[in-house]
Amino acid sequence: MEMKLVNYFLAVAEFGSFSVAADRLYISQSSLSKQIMALEKELGVALFDRSKRNITLTEAGETFRKHADRLNDEYKALLSSLMEYKSAASLSIVAIPVIAQYGITSYIAQFQSAYPNSQLMLEEREAATILPALNNHQFDLAFIRDNYLDTEQYHTLEVNKDKFVVALSVKHPLAVRVSISLSELANENFIMFDKGTIVHELAVDACHKAGFEPRNFYASLRVESILGLVASQSGIALVMEKIFQYHKHPEVIAIPLAEIVESKIILAYPKDKKLTVSARNFWEFIRDYPR
Repeated sequence: MEMKLVNYFLAVAEFGSFSVAADRLYISQSSLSKQIMALEKELGVALFDRSKRNITLTEAGETFRKHADRLNDEYKALLSSLMEYKSAASLSIVAIPVIAQYGITSYIAQFQSAYPNSQLMLEEREAATILPALNNHQFDLAFIRDNYLDTEQYHTLEVNKDKFVVALSVKHPLAVRVSISLSELANENFIMFDKGTIVHELAVDACHKAGFEPRNFYASLRVESILGLVASQSGIALVMEKIFQYHKHPEVIAIPLAEIVESKIILAYPKDKKLTVSARNFWEFIRDYPR
């Protein structure tokens, strides 16, 4: 039995909802349901009663939860205890795929110059997979967005800050504006980042606050694809200003939003985790880096 499945079970049990648990775990609801069904098949018992609107634990589920809580606590304690035996020079960092756009590559290069003996491993992942991997001690530190993060559970350092702008074709009627209110975009086609990314959720939430449901014309993980469709006048996009500046398109213009919708890039790690010497050095390097 994988600890990942135990954590998935505990999340569903805590929130009493597959959809809410999936949001907190940054995975799709269908994927979470399949994982729980696989766990039930492995154990040979039904853990949840799905016959009602709000799912509840079965008797077997209640029994399993007691053991799952202990397993989770023991597993975290085990990993924490082994930290002191991990090579002091090793350092594993996971990041959302924006390290160049936000200057993180420069931070890493200068850290390696300052600490040449540090064995740094950097991996880029989509946001949905980062927190589960960080919580399971697969990585020492993570560069992520702060939106929707439970800061009670993580130590955080602000690294950069960004905000939404409206990306429009230079031929769009609104392209001459100094700023645009979100409510003015209610009837537009939205070219969006894929569902499950923080930027997608942030854009949808911002539209909801403005009083409308965005009409999602197309979704992609690639900024180039999004700006290309905007240039073709297929729709408009909400993109982070610094991301837009990095991926400038000659036929697309960025107009400031009247509303401020911000996102901070942070360095984070769980509060119940001890850092290795190298991870601590990196944390302090980023903390003290002049910005």
